[in-house]
Amino acid sequence: MSYIILNGMSSDDEFIPKVNQIISEEFQQKDIRGDTIILHDKEIKPCLGCFKCWVQTPGICIIDDFGRETAKKMIQSDILVYLTPITYGGYSAELKKAVDRSLGLISPFFRVHENEIHHEMRYDKYPNLVVVGILDKPNPNQEEIFTTLVKRNVLNLFCPKYSTQVIYADDDEITIKKKIEESLREVGA
Repeated sequence: MSYIILNGMSSDDEFIPKVNQIISEEFQQKDIRGDTIILHDKEIKPCLGCFKCWVQTPGICIIDDFGRETAKKMIQSDILVYLTPITYGGYSAELKKAVDRSLGLISPFFRVHENEIHHEMRYDKYPNLVVVGILDKPNPNQEEIFTTLVKRNVLNLFCPKYSTQVIYADDDEITIKKKIEESLREVGA
């Protein structure tokens, strides 16, 4: 079993690296191997919206930067972790670029799922998803938007299992560990 953490923190963040370390340690204790991608350290250009990853170069973005490698690592992992500050109820800009650039991992064709139109699968296997959002303090509106966003994204990402967790900047290490353990249990790790 393997994992990849897409860390969408800003370069001056001091709290998220601690959470990243706790997540990594939890995986190591379960003998699950993987890595973290600190997204702000990589060159990942924004998606062009050209859809060439769907039809011209199926599954591969035409932009030749680390976004290609990120998408490859995403689909090859068993557990994908999004670690991000919650920004207006959504992902950080760094994580959003990586998520957008993984568009080629789904098919351009559509299907009806739960009375809605969604994309078809391009691959036979997709990773389970753990999404960890960080807030300075509780904010019910942003938390609701965030959990809804994740739930909606999961419909097109074909994640067999997923979990969403919100961690606050004043949570102690024991609380953070409990939240991470809960999420990993929910996705079968």
